Amino acid sequence: MRTDIERLNAAGLRLASDAHQLLEGRADAKEIVDRLLGANLVFVSKEDVEKEMAQQSKIPMPVEVAREPSFKPAAKDLQPHVKVVQDEDVSGKSRCRGTMDDFVSYFRNRFERMRSLLRTRTTTNPFVKTTNLKRNLFQKGVLVAMVIEKRITKKGDMVIEVEDDEGQALVFVSAKEKCFKDAKGLLNDDVVAFEGKITETFLIAEGIMWPDLPVLKERSYAKNDVAIVYLSDLHIGSKFFLEKEFLRFVSWLKGNEGNEQLAGKVKYIEIAGDIVDGIGVYPSQEKELVVRDIFKQYDMFARLMEEIPDYITIIASPGNHDAVRRAEPQPQLPSDILKESRVLSVGSPSRLDIEGMRHLVYHGTSLDSIISGICGLSYSKPEEPMLELLKRRHLSPVYGSNPIVPEGRDYMVINDEPDVVHMGHIHKNGSMLYRGTLLLNSGTFQARTEFQIRMGHVPSPCIVPILEAQSGKLTHISFKAEESK
Repeated sequence: MRTDIERLNAAGLRLASDAHQLLEGRADAKEIVDRLLGANLVFVSKEDVEKEMAQQSKIPMPVEVAREPSFKPAAKDLQPHVKVVQDEDVSGKSRCRGTMDDFVSYFRNRFERMRSLLRTRTTTNPFVKTTNLKRNLFQKGVLVAMVIEKRITKKGDMVIEVEDDEGQALVFVSAKEKCFKDAKGLLNDDVVAFEGKITETFLIAEGIMWPDLPVLKERSYAKNDVAIVYLSDLHIGSKFFLEKEFLRFVSWLKGNEGNEQLAGKVKYIEIAGDIVDGIGVYPSQEKELVVRDIFKQYDMFARLMEEIPDYITIIASPGNHDAVRRAEPQPQLPSDILKESRVLSVGSPSRLDIEGMRHLVYHGTSLDSIISGICGLSYSKPEEPMLELLKRRHLSPVYGSNPIVPEGRDYMVINDEPDVVHMGHIHKNGSMLYRGTLLLNSGTFQARTEFQIRMGHVPSPCIVPILEAQSGKLTHISFKAEESK
């Protein structure tokens, strides 16, 4: 406003005080002053300003024609069908105090459930226990046991010390046996079935059976033609969080970035942990944070979720960077942290029924110990260590590698036969179909960190997997800045 008055003064025009008051604060002051300057006036009165104001009001404003939106998402007209399997989620059920009795109960529950899974395997030989091996000398039997320790003999064979709920025994695996390869892949605390001949010293193994999935398990599909988006490891609050690319993903959901037909099918978003970068997760983390308040990190997450179309159901599970206990199983994020009411908060691991498809969502922290423990696995193919967990029917088989809360029920046992297993943690996309189950790692929205550079790990940020639930088709879309959709 001051600039417009100065323009009048510079042109030699005198402005009456009441005229000054009329002009002050008007959004169209510039246009009125322009016409006053062209009117060849020497003194500008209140009446002169009122005249120009009346003239300004006659100028027609541009009319915005309401157009029917071209993007008509099919998922908008469908009701969501999501159910949390409460018995398989620790949220609100944690009661243990970490006593010796708690650990005994935990391992007993774990072993009994794993043994039940293994006893469903087809075999012509009887199941035996460590305490009745002597009664079955020189006969064949099947021993379900937990691995305590492995060692290689001078001749290259393997001796495995095992135990069940009644005692201990030794299993001998010849290097010439076909099952020797399976024996090499055994980890401490694995629960498997050893099949072979019983002697006074050993059970001489001829085969090793994993809990595994049934060979003939059929793949399940949804009735409704909807799509499910899988995300993980956003790391909001980190200076490496790729917010621009994430907003491009949100724009795609709104039909603005191409492939509108697939975008319009999206009815669900499932997030497998590390929603935020957290506070104090690793030494000197504060140097890599742009938001150093944990509550503000989740506020930022809430604002981003508000941008997602309201007909899409958002499901969020925690990871090791989130504001819950580090030890597993992890409960859902508390309501005072995750304030966005749209988000369905679940634990890690959690079992979900989405459109009739059984989902197992787990952040994947134990993948580190599986990759380091089994020769040939790497961070470049996360679906392979995920498969090892599925074969074992346990999400954290090696005790001591990851902090465990000894609940009375072992929530890490994969008791059911999931249709989709979704994990993150590795920051690398990967997928495979195994015995009717889709194994899926959803990558990250965090750029390569300095730690990853030092370790030589190359993540795959901003690549989003989308599953069309009716057909089973899996599509990956990149939202990287340099790539067009």
